[in-house]
Amino acid sequence: MKMNKLTKLILNPFFWLTLILFLGFFVRLYKIDNPIADWHSWRQADTAAVARNFYKEGYNPFVPKYDDMSAVSDGFGFNLGRYRFAEFPIYQSLVYFGYLLNGGVDEKIARIINVFFSLGSCVFIFLITKKYFSKITALIASFLYAFLPFNVYFSRTTLPEPSLVFFSLGMFYFTDRWILHKTKTFFFLGGIFGALAFLIKPMAIFYVLPLIYLFFTKEKSIFKVSKIYFFYLLAIFLPLALWRIWINQHPEGIPASNWLFNGNGIRFRPAFWRWIINDRLGREILSIPGTILLVIGLLIKPTGKENLLLHLLAISSFLYLIVFATGNVQHDYYQYMIVPALVIFVARGFVSLFRGIPIFLPRIMTIPLAFLFFVLIFILTTNEVKGLYQINNPAIVIAGQKADQLLPKNAVVIAPYFGDTAFLYQTNRYGFPYTPLAIDELITRFKTTSYVSVTYDAKTKWLMKKYTVLDATPLYVIIDLTKINPDFYKNVKSADDLKEPL
Repeated sequence: MKMNKLTKLILNPFFWLTLILFLGFFVRLYKIDNPIADWHSWRQADTAAVARNFYKEGYNPFVPKYDDMSAVSDGFGFNLGRYRFAEFPIYQSLVYFGYLLNGGVDEKIARIINVFFSLGSCVFIFLITKKYFSKITALIASFLYAFLPFNVYFSRTTLPEPSLVFFSLGMFYFTDRWILHKTKTFFFLGGIFGALAFLIKPMAIFYVLPLIYLFFTKEKSIFKVSKIYFFYLLAIFLPLALWRIWINQHPEGIPASNWLFNGNGIRFRPAFWRWIINDRLGREILSIPGTILLVIGLLIKPTGKENLLLHLLAISSFLYLIVFATGNVQHDYYQYMIVPALVIFVARGFVSLFRGIPIFLPRIMTIPLAFLFFVLIFILTTNEVKGLYQINNPAIVIAGQKADQLLPKNAVVIAPYFGDTAFLYQTNRYGFPYTPLAIDELITRFKTTSYVSVTYDAKTKWLMKKYTVLDATPLYVIIDLTKINPDFYKNVKSADDLKEPL
């Protein structure tokens, strides 16, 4: 008896994958119109500013610029050219083209582009997991990637990570296919995805390490190395090498990064494990039940087609946490890189628990336990992640919009916000996110014209007396540093009145 069309549809895993992608897109629209002032706004603002400046100042992907003129590189002084030589601006270029089509800057476009990157990653996770585990495990892994609250939030930010993970997974999938089947198409796609991944961030190397194992299992010898493998490595590493050589012409625009490895000496200390295992995995990303499923998935011995490739991907992800110890402790978005490995093995742990672990528990207990753990992942982590969507200080958005209305387009602005560039970004001007020198020196050396503040501290009050106030409300003040208040010197009673507060 032939299956009817409805039954075939229900049994088709690609139907369920399509449904996951469709629903995954809509959950990512939550607060998609947020200004860039939510969690990790400083890094989001730096990335978004590059795309906005492409639109405002002209497109040149080889000379990306953002808004910050302060010192960002160790020992190279002020970055007056506003160079942003971090990742090659692949994501920012796509955002720029989106702005062109839109006819103006709209950060929703920047967020939606990353949404599509994350959904593309969801597809690669399905394809990779289906090949080495099973279709049901692949669907559950894709479901987790699509709806895990941590992942949902970071996949609609303006960070480069969603594009990094997409291209890294594409490199992993196509290179895997090429090594096993020696097809030119897969070689070409693996090389392209790999080159793009490494241009975004060299952290993509942690997706390459498991592929070395695959190469050795295919060739059966460490001495049997054909030229094609060297061409492949050249394809993925050469663009990064050329980019690094190019950006070294302007070292002042290369953000300091050595601290990411172990800048505060936290690696392997008790605090490191507390932050990564307890706080990030056990609270924010997976919750304790999800971490239990992860451990079960990792401990189940591979059988048949389940070789060690994906286990090595998990080990490589763990190695990434250790290598970039300080970066992973200080910034939770760094863990976005390892989410694919996490969801694959949480899904495997769920399927294994659902099928039963006879040595310990019968299926009558493991099935409801598996579902309980799975549901608790979303209940517990949603409560932890929901605060990330909040605009921590709405005043910087309001003040920035007003400054954009009042100040000349060529104004050089000081927008002090503890060095956070999110406030400066809101003004739509370039300048400084703090006062690195005395105000008079900033005016003289860098033609600084304006001061925008959301705090009435001693420095702000002093500047309000000395210079012309353009606008002041209980939330913010905008000061014109090009015009001295004629009454300032009349009210000076002592030399201390002339001194700028620290």
